[in-house]
Amino acid sequence: MKQLTIVRHAKAEPYEEYASDFDRPLAPKGLKQIPRIARVLAQLKTPPDWVISSPAVRARQTAELLAEALAFPGRILWEEAIYEASAPTLHRILQQTPDTVTHVLMVGHNPGMERLVAGLCSGKQLVNLRLSTAGTAHLRLEIFQWQQLRWGSGELRLLLRPGVLKS
Repeated sequence: MKQLTIVRHAKAEPYEEYASDFDRPLAPKGLKQIPRIARVLAQLKTPPDWVISSPAVRARQTAELLAEALAFPGRILWEEAIYEASAPTLHRILQQTPDTVTHVLMVGHNPGMERLVAGLCSGKQLVNLRLSTAGTAHLRLEIFQWQQLRWGSGELRLLLRPGVLKS
């Protein structure tokens, strides 16, 4: 069995203040969301052994802060294809994960992240599932190799909104 934790980037600064969407950093609220999520993820039985993220500034900051809070010993893989990716693209990226990896932590953007979680859990990408900023979904996958990943192969074990967690 494999595990997958999907984290939508934390709250970012408004679009209007930056030349491009890619360059938007986390807002102060976003910086407060990450420790809340990290506390819950630290309680998972199997910690992430692979972290992959969009290189967009807000996603990069989210991934780096989560990795630090979780004492992740490895290097974060920055994957440009995650930025503005569709669920099928994210699915293909995950299928390329080395089979020695047990638990992937992926940080990215909506709507692709929401649709990925919905598709992995239900087999359909149009299920009404919402990932707020810093929203986190943890899935157990009914696979032994990442290339076996298919729609409907996941079981949703945890769905978090940082706003419901105490500081």
